[in-house]
Amino acid sequence: MAKFFYSLFGMLIASGAFAAVTVDEEKPYGRFCVSLFEPGPPEKEELFQVSAPPGSGRTVRAYVDASEKCTVLVAAITKDGKLANGWRPQLSEVPGDFEEILLPTGPVKWDWSGASGPFDFYVLFLSANSKDIAEAKKLVDAMQNPKLDDRVLALQTGKLKELIGRITSEREKVNPAPVSEPEVGGVFRGTAFPWRQFAQGANFAADRPGVLVLSSEGADKK
Repeated sequence: MAKFFYSLFGMLIASGAFAAVTVDEEKPYGRFCVSLFEPGPPEKEELFQVSAPPGSGRTVRAYVDASEKCTVLVAAITKDGKLANGWRPQLSEVPGDFEEILLPTGPVKWDWSGASGPFDFYVLFLSANSKDIAEAKKLVDAMQNPKLDDRVLALQTGKLKELIGRITSEREKVNPAPVSEPEVGGVFRGTAFPWRQFAQGANFAADRPGVLVLSSEGADKK
């Protein structure tokens, strides 16, 4: 059976060994990559690293595609259960046939002012008929208001983490992997960012979500 290997470009936190995510191309799968974008001129984009210095207009972006139509849930959550850097979670349809989407969708931005602490990117690929989509959409939509009271946002973040925990518990334990590895990639100026070269992937099915957990810890360590 044909398989496609996406390098995680780093060490798995749990094992400390080099590893790769194996994606079965004969089954539905999605891909994900995080970048750091600077509007310029000239425009600059590079693979996201938590050690990257903050700068005016610098934003974090996520590229997503999938072999079949699905829904993706993306959330960056700190180790103590808060939204990393106040970044609002995203829930979006993915068209399929490897048509890419870019997150977050406007007017939401993930401004880069430096890491506020260790955090994990949770990326969940849900099949188009997943029973969890309606609940996730209701919750994520409610969290988009930038003027939302901090206490309300904290409660909603807790509910989101519970939902993610419930969905991911349907799979075997997922080892968090570094968001990026410091020696991979480079800065791309005035040209399309080749995100698929750095993408990480996961298979999904009607009864089995595809799950990636990418950790900021260890991403800039050897």
